[in-house]
Amino acid sequence: MNFASYSLIQCYYFFLFLLSIIVLFDVLIRFKSPIKLKIFFLLLILAIGIGSFSLFIRTTPDQFILLKMTCAMLVGTSMVQIFTNLYFIQHKKIANIYTIVAYTIYVFLILYVEFTGYDTVFPKANGPGSQTAISINLPIYLDFFLEVDFIFFNLFCLYYIYNILFKFSFKNIYFKRVQIWTFSFFMVIVTQLIIIVITMIFKIPSDFKSYITTLYVLTLLLNILYRPSFINKNGSKISFGFLFNRNDFSSDIKEVDFNFQFFTNFYYKSKTANIEEFSNIMGVSKEIMFNYIYFTYSMSFEELLNKSRVEYFVEIIKDAKFKNYTVEALALEVGFSSRQRFYQPFKKYHGGNPSDLIDILS
Repeated sequence: MNFASYSLIQCYYFFLFLLSIIVLFDVLIRFKSPIKLKIFFLLLILAIGIGSFSLFIRTTPDQFILLKMTCAMLVGTSMVQIFTNLYFIQHKKIANIYTIVAYTIYVFLILYVEFTGYDTVFPKANGPGSQTAISINLPIYLDFFLEVDFIFFNLFCLYYIYNILFKFSFKNIYFKRVQIWTFSFFMVIVTQLIIIVITMIFKIPSDFKSYITTLYVLTLLLNILYRPSFINKNGSKISFGFLFNRNDFSSDIKEVDFNFQFFTNFYYKSKTANIEEFSNIMGVSKEIMFNYIYFTYSMSFEELLNKSRVEYFVEIIKDAKFKNYTVEALALEVGFSSRQRFYQPFKKYHGGNPSDLIDILS
């Protein structure tokens, strides 16, 4: 890589850093969706900004390489979380496990570098613009975990791409716009994978790799900046993925039947209540039940259970029949398996302490 090309690439990195600041403030100001979704958008942008700035100020190709790897991991895990929360909320536990494992691997990598020595893990390259490949000396098990993390990220992306492009087909303006937006996101990922495969097979100049990287990052930032505007205000109200069209499940679940089984028959009081069992009672699939509850109540089945139990608790403590019941007995009465499992939902859906509420009413 000659000096002119090296300088041009550094200018590109600085431009990406400035653009990331603009996008960061745009998300901070305009984005009104659920806080978890906003956090992962911000984390993705921060990782891009920090990574771009470190590449701009570096003096050798190997400088800040650990930071660069960590930023790449944060970008990947944040993208998985963003599209899980937008389209595949039913898979959030799997996505959370993947994210926690990825963070753990990279924390361990940082600790390994600290104790082993930076120069041992990342041998020095030969000055600015050097085309010498940077070797990474890691133990087999750690290298294996990094490869598995990379594979799982791409499996998530491929699964999401397949579902969004071939399984989701809802005829409304919201879905069409967000589908195009998501498609452009994933095309960036697919292109990046193709480039990685090509560089593994053929000898590619390092300046070409750098140009591709800057283009990849630029496209991500522009995708976030020009996201569909309704996501900013209605992310918690507009249901994505299977939830785009309420008609897809309204014919299978009637509101009156749901209310009768869940509320009138006090299904939520059952200590073994779960979405699979209730779906069987209603004669629908788990996916349809999940979508109905999420669209109607903007919460998961478990959250609806806990909220209903807390509301029932507040109701029965006013009844003289339950005057001498302990908090634990009341928690069991409304459906919680123990007193300990009752406190957190009570604080979330009512606030304060149940004992204090009982004292006030007494």
